[in-house]
Amino acid sequence: MNSFSFKYPSADDIRPPARDQQVVVVSFFGKSCYLSKGCKASVVDDALGRRVFTSSLLESYQSNTNIYSELKGYYDPKQRVLYLHLCGTFDVRGLADIYEKLKPELGNKGFLREWAQLRHDYARSLLFLFCVSHVLVCTHPSVVFDTSYIRLFRALDSVRQKVQGSIGDLISDIPGVPKDWIQYGRLCTPRVLFLFEKCPVSVKKRSALETSDSQGSSRKVPAIKKLEHAMEDQIYHVLRKNRIISKSSLNSLFAIPANQEFVFIPTTKDAMRDWRTELIDTVINLCNNSSLRAESSEEQSFHSPSFLNEMNSDRHCFKGFLQQHVEQAFSKGFDDNVGRHSAPTFFEVPKLSLWLEVSKKIFNFFLNHEKSSNSFPNQSAMLHGLLDTDVKFSESRCGKVLPLAIATYQENLPTHYTREYHEGRLAHALSVFALHARGPLFEEYARQVETECESHWKTGRQMCQVLSLTGNPCTKPLHKGGGDGAGGGELQEEEGRDHSQLPLMEHCSGVVYVAACNCGRKQGPREDPFSMRTANYDFYTLLGKDCGCCELESISFPVFTPSTKDFRAAQLFSNKRTAKTTNEIRQVEPTTPQGNTQALSFTAYVSGQSGGSDIITEETSNILPSKTDSEADNGSSAIVIQVSDADSEASKEKSLVRQPSTTEYLPGMLHSESPLGLLPQFPSWSLICLGPSSLYSHNLGLQEQQHAGLMPGSAYLLPWDLTVRLEHQQERSNAWPTVGDAAFSRGNKPLASSLLQRPRKTKRDTPEFVVKIFVGVEYECPRGHRFMCSAPDKVLKTSGSGLVKDNGNKITGNDMPLFFPCPCKNNKPLIAQLMRVHVVTPKAPVHVTLNPKVQPAPSPCPVFGPGCEKPIRLSQSAYWILRLPYVYVGDHGPYVSPKEPVPMSYGRLLAGMYGIMELSPNEKT
Repeated sequence: MNSFSFKYPSADDIRPPARDQQVVVVSFFGKSCYLSKGCKASVVDDALGRRVFTSSLLESYQSNTNIYSELKGYYDPKQRVLYLHLCGTFDVRGLADIYEKLKPELGNKGFLREWAQLRHDYARSLLFLFCVSHVLVCTHPSVVFDTSYIRLFRALDSVRQKVQGSIGDLISDIPGVPKDWIQYGRLCTPRVLFLFEKCPVSVKKRSALETSDSQGSSRKVPAIKKLEHAMEDQIYHVLRKNRIISKSSLNSLFAIPANQEFVFIPTTKDAMRDWRTELIDTVINLCNNSSLRAESSEEQSFHSPSFLNEMNSDRHCFKGFLQQHVEQAFSKGFDDNVGRHSAPTFFEVPKLSLWLEVSKKIFNFFLNHEKSSNSFPNQSAMLHGLLDTDVKFSESRCGKVLPLAIATYQENLPTHYTREYHEGRLAHALSVFALHARGPLFEEYARQVETECESHWKTGRQMCQVLSLTGNPCTKPLHKGGGDGAGGGELQEEEGRDHSQLPLMEHCSGVVYVAACNCGRKQGPREDPFSMRTANYDFYTLLGKDCGCCELESISFPVFTPSTKDFRAAQLFSNKRTAKTTNEIRQVEPTTPQGNTQALSFTAYVSGQSGGSDIITEETSNILPSKTDSEADNGSSAIVIQVSDADSEASKEKSLVRQPSTTEYLPGMLHSESPLGLLPQFPSWSLICLGPSSLYSHNLGLQEQQHAGLMPGSAYLLPWDLTVRLEHQQERSNAWPTVGDAAFSRGNKPLASSLLQRPRKTKRDTPEFVVKIFVGVEYECPRGHRFMCSAPDKVLKTSGSGLVKDNGNKITGNDMPLFFPCPCKNNKPLIAQLMRVHVVTPKAPVHVTLNPKVQPAPSPCPVFGPGCEKPIRLSQSAYWILRLPYVYVGDHGPYVSPKEPVPMSYGRLLAGMYGIMELSPNEKT
């Protein structure tokens, strides 16, 4: 009769031989190292003298896609033994292959969950072996008993007892099955033997010495036997203490022999085969032999007859160790009861054909649910639960901590709160959860904590959080209406949510500032603005009515005037044409050839276009040489005014003025990149005249009764002395042009402009006079503190005697910072903003002009202006105050003022704001 091999689940194709013999079933399971490629039955290969479960050194096991394990069988007719070999999850090589297959799922489910499922599948295969085997050999790569088997054996025993009746019903229909097999659902109470594949080096050396000293070794117990007996005692006590085995083996999962050896440790050669090393050694041996005859090959073969004879003659070999149990199974069976009153045992040695037929049904019952209609699938969940203790513990622990974490989040919550507060409380709740929760379900339950807390927050406790134009969030509950503010808010975060049930109300941040009116004489509380109109127009209009400054003389700025009721806001896009025009104007001014000459133009910036198309930039200031310290201190500067024939000039050149749109308005403020022809609905700037210049006395300064909030020692304007010289154009026609003429002329037609430069020698008949202008730049902090600056980096302070030693050259000839630290005493430094420019004009026959340009943030921020076509001319001998915008809003939203100190160049009032112009012919008469 020939031997044969098979593999489950394809065992259906096996046809039993004609000579049907009784068989003893020996199964191998356990763990193996990576190099062995999952093979645990190499000792069987050695005993039989041929490769049984690994036909090639390069062959590796192929797992079942459903249970990720492989179950092979081999029948040896000479010994009448059927060997079964289980490879799978417990083998390192098998686990590595399974990892590659399950790598995408590990990221979603986690390792412990997948590992629990893999152990469950392996346990089902092992449960099948315990039901169809007489002897099971548990292999391990090292001499250490793996205590993790305790939990596995307990789970298998519990499930086996549950399915014992189901298996009996399943095989009762097969003819010839003994009654005991049907009653107990298995052949017998199987024996479990333990094979530790690697022997310690010290024991192996002592065994070699004992073998060489045959006389001495016969007198004492060999070292290997001492080790095996010690391992047997250890395993027996562990199994008995955990009630895996008992005195009566009838109802136990398995038994171990009472008076026979059940632990084997090889000493001749490690059963843990290194297939790479063996393959290399084989190739080397073949190459070293000149002849490859069969005799030589047989001599070098690992399973040669000479080797088998040597192994058989050895007193310590696995074949002899296993053979005694097989012979006992054939002779009288196993009776491993140790008690006096133990129940009688049963033992069946079936014929091969009957065993094959029964094993197919039991295999389908445990491992192939599609072909099984019995109740093991119901018990499979029980087996999974018994093995998956990590997940069960994690589920129990996390489920207990989950309400505690949610209660921690909900403790002392306000009626509504911000996202930052919600995230802070959520982080605290998660920290409480992490303190007590454990196991693989930690992440899943942590996400549940986040979901529950998020749901609790979004059920009527969300704060609106739309930012005001100063950067403060709205503190009202989530609502509709109130405008977009500076952006942000929970409505933008919840775009896909239904907002129809939300209430309609205005925004409110709860922050109240103190600010002064246009003229600065009256202060009042200012609510945090959420719209540009409220910030730059409505507040000053209402406060101006209380102050009365709205009735004073003022200069109006260009605003939108609708011609129809169907007007709307313009849709803004990037305007490259405007930017190009601006760059062209910047390039008009050439560098001056005289290094000591200062030249500034205040009227050449206007190109006849609406919307601030001309600006002074850093490029302009770099062209102009800076004053020396001595020049700045004595304030010596001169103005040359070219007196032209206004009538003839007006007739020679007429400027083309583009009419602004009357159907679309500019939604933001006018700046250097605003589209042409669009005007805002309301002015963000204010320019009013307080009255005659006599209102200001330089000896007394600005009185606090008239200007509330001004800090003592800083309530003064700075004198600016200018020498003005009048030159008629006819006198200059044949002369060389003065410095700056080329810069401010078009087509050899000079513009009416003022040239600030150093004093130089003039003709005696040229009219010349000195004018004194008082200027001041005023800053205002959120608490209403107001102060003046004498330089870009210096707060104006009077001397001990109340005198002002500074002059206005530094503030008129340099960029002034838009934001400046307030000198008030406060725990947290406040940032003041430049809000007003004071100008007291002289009685001289000239006009002081203003052309304000503000860049509220670093480039590429545009430059903002009031939108006048020409510099604004102020009346003579008057006290004028220019109020700047409170917020600056561009096409892409507001430029929020900083809360912390910033560099002086962050926001700037650009130099070139002040100028002098001649009187018109009508004013001269």
